[in-house]
Amino acid sequence: MLPTVGVFSLFAYFAYELQREDLEVELGRRLQSVASAASTQLRGKYLVELVAGDEQEDNLYYQGGMRRLEEMRKATGVERLYVFDREFQTRLDTGGAPIGSAQFQSEIDRGEVGLVFENATSATSLLFEGANGRFYKAGYAPVYMSKDDTRVALAIGADAPAEFFERLAELRKTLIFYGGILVLVVAGVAILVGMRITKPVRLLAEEAERIGGGDLTHPIDVTSRDEIGFLAATMEIMRSDLRTRDERMQLMLAGIAHEVRNPLGGIELFGGILREDLEGDEEKLSHLGRIEKEIAYLKVVVESFLEYARRPAPELERVAMANLVREVADLEAGHLASAHLMIELNLEELHCMGDSLQLRRAALNLLQNAIQAGEGAGKPVVIALKSDGVHAYLSVSNHGAPIPEEARDRLFEPFFTTKQKGTGLGLAFVDEIAKDHGGTIRCTSDADDGTCFTLALPIASVQPTQSLETRERPS
Repeated sequence: MLPTVGVFSLFAYFAYELQREDLEVELGRRLQSVASAASTQLRGKYLVELVAGDEQEDNLYYQGGMRRLEEMRKATGVERLYVFDREFQTRLDTGGAPIGSAQFQSEIDRGEVGLVFENATSATSLLFEGANGRFYKAGYAPVYMSKDDTRVALAIGADAPAEFFERLAELRKTLIFYGGILVLVVAGVAILVGMRITKPVRLLAEEAERIGGGDLTHPIDVTSRDEIGFLAATMEIMRSDLRTRDERMQLMLAGIAHEVRNPLGGIELFGGILREDLEGDEEKLSHLGRIEKEIAYLKVVVESFLEYARRPAPELERVAMANLVREVADLEAGHLASAHLMIELNLEELHCMGDSLQLRRAALNLLQNAIQAGEGAGKPVVIALKSDGVHAYLSVSNHGAPIPEEARDRLFEPFFTTKQKGTGLGLAFVDEIAKDHGGTIRCTSDADDGTCFTLALPIASVQPTQSLETRERPS
């Protein structure tokens, strides 16, 4: 809109200035023609002899000259005709100036009048403002001694108001009027075009956010054949390819897990048989115990792979989050005791719409990580459940060693881990659960306040009352 309005304003400015200049030049030419035509009706050799007071007497030269000028003034429509000498003293003036009075405006136009006397040519003045506030222009022509004597005796001036200024004012109003209409039209068109462009772009941005969040199930509709439509088609191809790759990866993970789980079952079975055969041989049984421990770890890894690859869509129901946290705390009581840790619960009675099994898995994973990281810290693991009226915030804190900043940026990436033994799928699993429930997971960590993971979930409804429970559970 702004370039269009700017171009129109520039056009209007030049149109106004060009017309003003043309009208001024045309008025000057007209006044020069009037002055030249009037000069042919006069004989300068008789007028140069007029002196002050001759207008009061019956002077034929004065009366005849005034009569001819008045007739010419009426015929041409100019406002005033006047004759003056080189000293700018009046000889004739239809405006009523007496003989010998000074023509001040002509004296201001000394340069133009000089051309009249020196070169015997007509000239025109610049625009000047009269006593009545209107703008005027003057045209000058030489008055010769006689028809036969072409010496310049006097100069004649013709004044007329610059009436074209009224026409220019009308032009200005017209330009402003049509300029206003143009602004409204262009603004309307700009809004319509902008909406036509931004709406599909906004929809594409939403689709891009959905894809970035891991939702690859919704196809992108291609509603046009322009550049936006081409972009939408390209994004749809990308979404389809990503979904295909994701499905292949899940199948690959599930296949690997299955292939590994089967021999693990056999190894575990024969390990039990071997333990019976080695009964009483403590040295060999200790070696067998290490083998069984590693087998148990491999089983956990396999189960994590299967769970990550086959995680179903959440089945939403009303979940009492405080009860869920208490159940998770009870499940991990043994691990807390082994790590010599206390647990502190600060819970508000909140409800969220979610899959209770998946939310329990997420809370359990966060608590297990906190127990492992906080072992030996001497401070309790804290689980808090609070609300801001819109979201429920489940936070799990420990006071173990802080997580480096470069690692915090990658905590929720699949297969990234800071542990010596870990699949790197636990926190990625929590992140996927949070996104599927319309929530988020974030981590803060420093040496003073420890490490805190906060899971934000939309609450099901605002609770009429909230109770705050704080309790300590010994290990």
